[in-house]
Order: sequence, then C-alpha cells, then structure tokens
Amino acid sequence: MMKEKIYIDKEFWEDIYSSEEYFMKDMEINEGNDGEDEFETKVFHIIKEKTVLDVGCGEGYFSLKMAECARKVVGIDFSDKAISLSQINLFLSKKANVKFCIADASMLPFTEETFDVTEETFDVIISRREPVTATTKTLTEAYRVLNKGGSLIEITIGEHDKISLKEVFGRGQLYGIKGKVADLKRRMLEADFRFIKIKEYKAFEIFQNLDDLIIKLETTPIIFDFDAHQDKKYLNQIRETYMTNTGIKTEIHRLIIIARK
Repeated sequence: MMKEKIYIDKEFWEDIYSSEEYFMKDMEINEGNDGEDEFETKVFHIIKEKTVLDVGCGEGYFSLKMAECARKVVGIDFSDKAISLSQINLFLSKKANVKFCIADASMLPFTEETFDVTEETFDVIISRREPVTATTKTLTEAYRVLNKGGSLIEITIGEHDKISLKEVFGRGQLYGIKGKVADLKRRMLEADFRFIKIKEYKAFEIFQNLDDLIIKLETTPIIFDFDAHQDKKYLNQIRETYMTNTGIKTEIHRLIIIARK
C-alpha cells in the first residue's frame, strides 16, 4: 500500500505565487504527448452548461477559460496570494459566472451534493496536479460535494516524472513510489467513485540551459527543499550527464483520471 504523502504545502505556494520567477517558468520545450491538450479537450466536452468546481485554481486562468462554456465556475485554492491574483484576473476578464475563494481540498466549504450559498447542484470537479486525489480525505471530500452522477476529472503527476533528476538528487516528488495507478484506483473505490478511468502519458521536457531548469525547480515541488546553492553539486552532475546540443532532456509522466459519483 502506498503511503499517502502531501507534497504541497501552503507556505511553499505562498512563496511561489509571490516570486517573479514563477511567471518566467514556461521556458521549456515539450516533445511528445504529455496529455495536457487531451485533458483540456475532455474537460471542455464534460463541462458544457455545467456547474464546475476548480480545485487548486491558482491564479484562475483555467477557471476563467472554462467559464466560456460552463454555466458557472468556482475556483478554490488554499493560497491567499493565488486567490488575490485570481480576483484581479476575474476583474480584468469581466466574467460574471466565476467566483474565487480560499479553501482547502481536505475541507471543502460546501454542503453535500450542493455547492455555493445558492445550493446549486454541483456537476463537475476539475483538478490539476493532485489537489483532489492526493489523499483519501481529499477524495472523500470531493465525492461528498459532487452531485449524484457528477464527474471528477484530474490531470496529475505520475511516478516516473523527472525520474532522472530525482535519481541524481536522491529525493523528490513521488521519488521511490511504485504502483501509483493501482493505489489511486483502490482509494477512489474506497471513496465510492465509480466508472474510474486512468490513462498514462509519457513525453519529454527540454530545458535549453541549466538556468531554465533551476527556475523550474524553484517554482515547482519536483525536488523537495531545492536550493540552487546547496544543491550545486547535483546541478553540475545533471549538466555533465544530461546536457545535449538541444538542452537538458527530462521525463514527463502524467495521468488523466476520470470518474463519476
């Protein structure tokens, strides 16, 4: 049985959303199918005219994008800074069918099978990078607030993601974990989800230089407690071992999870 471990913590993300580097992080090149486009296609097919909860909404960009075809979207995040940014983006978008609020996936502020103070039925839960499937508690909470027949769809990190980097550092997100898909299915069934489908995607992410990789590691939880100065020997090893003419090639491993209540 895989031991549950939450790699996300509020303090980490408050620092990230306050850093200038966070808004510079998308400098890598992807090679292959990482599942992201397919995830969005599935999401927009499912949410048409539905009431949607976006768990772990960050700055709210995807929530606002979903609002173009969903009936209503509520984005939640446990980061005060993220919700502040999402409120600014909401104001600039002038969308009337979106709401953002601070909340934790392990204690959703909604009553059973209803959502928001108007007690609208809740149709779909959307999640990126594991806020919903992280633990049995978060799965149980998602199931509790989801309307009967409602759908959960999440894209999250697989155990082989950035595995070559984690082997150099000897630590990292999901490092040493095996059997994530089987464990995830077990926990979802225990939370009473049904019609569970999990699809894996493997691709590559190429960083043109070490500085770009450092920004990525500083703005994500790939390597726990990453510090460019203290981890200099590992960075040098990565440059010597993995640098090619096109850059530093690293693994992407994603899971798309779809289930129903």
